[in-house]
Amino acid sequence: MRRLALALGTVLVAGSVISMAGVASAEIHVKPTITATQASFTIPDTPVGVWQLGLTTYPPPVTHLGKVRGTSGTLTLAVPHTATCSFQVDVKVQVGGVGDFVMYSSIKAVVPGCGGNAKRFTSGFWKNHEAATTALLPQMLGGYTVSTFAQAVAVFEAMKCSDAVNCLAGHLLAAQLDVANGSSTCIAGVISDANAFLTGVGYAGPGSYPISSSQRAQALSLEQALDNYTNDSTSTTC
Repeated sequence: MRRLALALGTVLVAGSVISMAGVASAEIHVKPTITATQASFTIPDTPVGVWQLGLTTYPPPVTHLGKVRGTSGTLTLAVPHTATCSFQVDVKVQVGGVGDFVMYSSIKAVVPGCGGNAKRFTSGFWKNHEAATTALLPQMLGGYTVSTFAQAVAVFEAMKCSDAVNCLAGHLLAAQLDVANGSSTCIAGVISDANAFLTGVGYAGPGSYPISSSQRAQALSLEQALDNYTNDSTSTTC
């Protein structure tokens, strides 16, 4: 019975027969994703087991860059800087948590700016390059979603720093577009704080937001850090 099960492409787990048919056929399964800074894979409901996300260079000779395992949620690996920015991302699964890991899906990709070393741009660049900006939307500013280029332009045009909230929103959008484009993630903490601030004041797009003097000081401090980040085209500081 055991030999027959294996011959038919099944695995016996705790008295149950779990089909392995198609697990090795990557084209019929969800593939991992990769950006300039992260490889990721969201574990599906089936088959149940231990999942593995692996990252290597491509083509050979292969350098193994990372491996992570889990049974649920999203597996992620940081993408480092390499000379070619060419990678292979493999997803394997150990069905039922026993036996060998078998290939589930895989991708090969070249991701310019890998490792977060892509050049940074200011709001002026993003405001005047519709295709580049649109490709990186949507972006969240607090609880407000910037889904279109017209919305992005409106945010940038409102960023006169006599109004600290709108000023912060414009610089935040520029920084988030830089990160999405493959620039360093070292600014992630400031981005998180800026989004929390905008959420707290109820930001819903360009408009008037009454704030206290202490809130204004906080907004301008965050804005200055974001402005410094986007203006450093050499990507040597954060």
